[in-house]
Amino acid sequence: MKGTVAFMKRYGQVCPIARSLDVVGERWSLLLVRELTLGPRRYRDLAAGLPGIPSNVLASRLKDLQGAGVVTRRTLPAPTDVTVYELTGAGQRLLPALKELLDWGLRYGPEPSEDDVSQPGWALLIGVGRPSALPDGQTCELRVGPEFFYLSSDAGKLTVRRGPAPHGDVVVTMSADTLYSLMSGQTTVADAVGHSTVDGDARIARRALEPLAAAAVATPTPAI
Repeated sequence: MKGTVAFMKRYGQVCPIARSLDVVGERWSLLLVRELTLGPRRYRDLAAGLPGIPSNVLASRLKDLQGAGVVTRRTLPAPTDVTVYELTGAGQRLLPALKELLDWGLRYGPEPSEDDVSQPGWALLIGVGRPSALPDGQTCELRVGPEFFYLSSDAGKLTVRRGPAPHGDVVVTMSADTLYSLMSGQTTVADAVGHSTVDGDARIARRALEPLAAAAVATPTPAI
């Protein structure tokens, strides 16, 4: 992938790191990539997932990322017939870097303030790639407020996608507070399931949610 967009700001350095930042180093760019890691999203969903971003900046960043081959736009088939944005293959290659930034932020990032916004999708990213006991082929649909996600396993690692599960074995309807308590280690998986509405096999639900609790346990402590 070789972008041909004339970006407004460039470092002008023959260095792969600088050239990468020429593409994704602008404010909001990597957070846009983050918003697309769990699946395609509509423009208005991206705006809602990035509180504080001006509409003209969102449009500009999307245009730049499309021009660089990081993001693509397509129209879903009828009857949906809506336009969505999604990561290209090159955009998906940024996911390991995002995971490293996520782990770095857990270890070294500043403590959040009371005014900071939180969203379930951001929390779920912490569990992606953690070991999962969920057998391949089994899927758990997780509903948190108005948002839908589905949890599955790929080669023993947790995967999370946005939207209703195509063929869910179990549906768990959980409050955001319960999810955050589970991931912060304040609630066990069994208690989280007990405080949620489960439609289907509760054993599958527990297996699907285990990596989220493990993510809290495995969170690095700040270095002294």
